[in-house]
Amino acid sequence: MRARDNPFSTDRVLRVRYRPQGVTWDALLARLEALGWRAAIVGPEGSGKTTLLEDLAPRLQKRGLSTHPVGVTREAPRLPRRVEDDLVAAIGPRDVVLFDGADLLPWLDWRRFRRRTTAAGGLIITTHRPARLPTLVECATSPALLAEIVAALLGPAEAEAWRARLVEMHARHRGNLREALRELYDLHACRRA
Repeated sequence: MRARDNPFSTDRVLRVRYRPQGVTWDALLARLEALGWRAAIVGPEGSGKTTLLEDLAPRLQKRGLSTHPVGVTREAPRLPRRVEDDLVAAIGPRDVVLFDGADLLPWLDWRRFRRRTTAAGGLIITTHRPARLPTLVECATSPALLAEIVAALLGPAEAEAWRARLVEMHARHRGNLREALRELYDLHACRRA
C-alpha cells in the first residue's frame, strides 16, 4: 500500500477538523468575546488544541478580525526576535494573535510577548495547563470522539470493526488522539501489506 492510500495518512487526518464537545461554535465565540478576545485553549497533547486554534481563524475573520498565527515547539521554544518584531509592527485593535504553544515560552519571554502585544484586539493561546490567560475551553478526548474520527476516515461500516480496539487504544495513549491515529496508520498499513 502506498502511504498516500492509507486512510490514516497525515493529509487525510489533517482534513478532520475540530469537533466542539458539549458546546456550539456560536457559544464558544460568545465566550471568547466576553473574555475580551484574550483566552487560553487548554488541554493535554493530542486533544485538539492546535486544530481548534486553526479553526477559530476563519470564524474570527468572518467577524471582521484579522488573525496572526505564531507558535513555538519544544524543539524551538522561543520566537525569533524578528518574527516577534514583525508581528508587533503589524497588529492593531482589529487583529487577533493566535499563539500555539505559549506555555513552552520561558516565563520572561512570555511576559515580554504579552506586554508587546497589548495593542492587538485579541490574543488566543494554547497551553497544556490553565495559566497565563483565562481559559476559553479545556479540550478533552474520549473513546467516542476517537471512534467518530475513525468513522470519518474509514466510513461507518469499516470503523465498526475497530470500535472495541479504540477504547483500549485511547486508554493506552492516555487520550492522545494524535498518537492513537499514528498507531492506526501503522496497523492499517500492516493489514493491507
